[in-house]
Amino acid sequence: MARVLDEKECTRLQKKDIQAKLLDGDWYQYAKEPTLQATVKASAQAIQKINVLANQDFDLATTALQTLVPDLSESAEVYFPVRTIEYPKRLKIGAHTFINAGLQILSAGQVTIGAHCFIGPNCALYTPNHHPFDKLLRRDGWQYDAPITIGDDCWFGGAVIILPGVTLGNNVVVGAGSVVTKSFGDNVMIAGNPARQIKTLPA
Repeated sequence: MARVLDEKECTRLQKKDIQAKLLDGDWYQYAKEPTLQATVKASAQAIQKINVLANQDFDLATTALQTLVPDLSESAEVYFPVRTIEYPKRLKIGAHTFINAGLQILSAGQVTIGAHCFIGPNCALYTPNHHPFDKLLRRDGWQYDAPITIGDDCWFGGAVIILPGVTLGNNVVVGAGSVVTKSFGDNVMIAGNPARQIKTLPA
């Protein structure tokens, strides 16, 4: 459910620490948070350097990515180029998961990808949950994030988009080009825009 943003709430949130706001899923103003801006810019530069390194030495690039993303399992495999990981410390990738080229992860919401997953090329996971409908509040840069959680043994086709607040259970297959706007449980195939259940899969 969208969090209400009015003048009173804006005043309260301006007094709250940014890390607390992120943890609580509160509204925040990215344009007025230099620490967040620095994190995103530093991450972008690091990803670009890793992508260049991958052209020469894939294994060294993988080691550099594991250093950048502390919760990237050593047995997981990520192909380059990576497009974006804005907040590497808020990403967790489980054991033996394979992620093809073109991964994009925005923004500060926690993203958890389980073990033994297959993520196709050019997939995107977006945690920024909302910008205000009020254009003046939008100009002030207010937004909030909602976490994304992907279970074990999931398989995404190419160019899948996962929207904020989505949780997928274990053994979920997502058709190529799907836009997942809501959560689904275990053992299902989903596809479409918005994604809907196509069939149940054996456990």
